[in-house]
Amino acid sequence: MEHPINQDRRQQLLAMLAHASSHSPYYRDQGWAARLRAGQEIAFRDIPITPAAAVKAETARFHSDFVPPEDGAVVSKYTSGSTGEPLEIRKTERCFQINAMENRRLQRGWGIGGHRQMVHVVSPNPEHPIGRIVESDRPNGGRKWEFASLDTSAVFDLLARTSATYVIGYPSIMLGTLERSAELQRPLPLQLISTVGEVVSEELRQRAQQIPGCRLLDFYGAIESGVILAQCELCGAYHPASRHLILELLDNEGQPTKLGEEGRIVVTPLFNRAMPLLRYEIGDYAALAERNDCRRSPRAVTHIVGREKNLFRLPDGRRIAPMVPSKIARELGLRQFKLIQPALGEVDLLYVLREGAAELQQEVAQNIIDRFLSPGFKVRPVGVAEIPRALSGKFLMHECLI
Repeated sequence: MEHPINQDRRQQLLAMLAHASSHSPYYRDQGWAARLRAGQEIAFRDIPITPAAAVKAETARFHSDFVPPEDGAVVSKYTSGSTGEPLEIRKTERCFQINAMENRRLQRGWGIGGHRQMVHVVSPNPEHPIGRIVESDRPNGGRKWEFASLDTSAVFDLLARTSATYVIGYPSIMLGTLERSAELQRPLPLQLISTVGEVVSEELRQRAQQIPGCRLLDFYGAIESGVILAQCELCGAYHPASRHLILELLDNEGQPTKLGEEGRIVVTPLFNRAMPLLRYEIGDYAALAERNDCRRSPRAVTHIVGREKNLFRLPDGRRIAPMVPSKIARELGLRQFKLIQPALGEVDLLYVLREGAAELQQEVAQNIIDRFLSPGFKVRPVGVAEIPRALSGKFLMHECLI
C-alpha cells in the first residue's frame, strides 16, 4: 500500500524528518539522518522501520532534546497496550489539537452531534476508579455520562437508566452489554455504537444490526500515533487519518502490500516533535481493500486483523488469523471463547458456557478447529468460569504464545 504524498504532506514530512534528524537521540545517528543534515536528498523508504519493541526498550531515546516553543506544552501520556508495561509517550499541545481536528473530520456523517444522551465507558485506572460516574453537559444541551467499568451488566443498567442513544467503549464491553440486553429481553434505544481499542468481532456487528436503526462506528488508533483509521458511514470500509500521519501497509519483505492482501501497519505521525516516530510498526495487521470507489477517500482498509500475537503460526511458516464464526459458538452454547496457541501445532480453546449448555467435547472442538482454522492443529477444550482481560482492561480475542 503506497501512500500518495501531496505537496502539503510532503512539506510536513520534510519538517518532521529535519527535526528528528537533529533532535531525536534515537534517529540522529542513523545514516539517512546524517545525509539529510548534509543537505543530501533521501527517499522515505531509506528510513528503517521502527519496531514497537525498540520504543518499549529505549523509550527515553525517542524523547526529543528540543521542542519548538510554538508547538506548545509537552504532556506525558502512558500506555501499556495489552502488555501491562508502562510506556511514556510525550506529545505536544499542537499534536493533540491536530489529532482532535482529524477525529472530527473522520466523524462527519455519523450524526454524533445529534445525540443528546451519551455514555462513554472507560477502563478503570487511578484517575478513573472503578464504578465512578462523571456526568456533564453536552454542547447540544444533552447529557454525557463517563463510566469507569468493565462490568457489562453495570453498563447495561446505566444505558437503560439514561436512555442513551450513543455509547463509546471497548468492543468486548459493547458485545457483553448487548448480550445482557438480549438475555433480559430489554431492548436499548441505541442508535450509534462507537468502538475503540480492540478488534471488532463479527458477533458484535451482528448484534448491532439487530437493533433497529443502530449503526456501528469503529475507530482504530494508538496512544503513540493518535487516530489511524476510521470506519466510513458511506462505504463501511476504513479510511486513513491522512491529514496528520502517513500510513503504510507492508508485507513481510517490507514491500507495499497488493490490493486485497493483509499487511503490517506502519505509521509516521507528522506533528509530534516531542517524540518523533518514523515508520513506526505498531504490531497490528490490516487488510487492504481490493477496490474502493468511495468519494470520501480512494484508500481503504476492509478490516483490521489485530496484533501479530493474535495471528497463529503454521508449521510451514504461514500465519493465519484464527476465527470461529459466532453462529457456531452460539449453537454450541458458548457465551465467550478464546483461542490460544501455546506451541506449534497446538491450540487451547477456552470457553465460558451459557446457562444450561453442555460441556464442549473434544471431538466437537477438533472438528471446529479443522473446519475454521487448520487441520494441522490439535485442540484442547478448556471450560472456565471467566476469560481474564489484559492488565489494560482490553480483551485479547486470540493469542499466540510462541
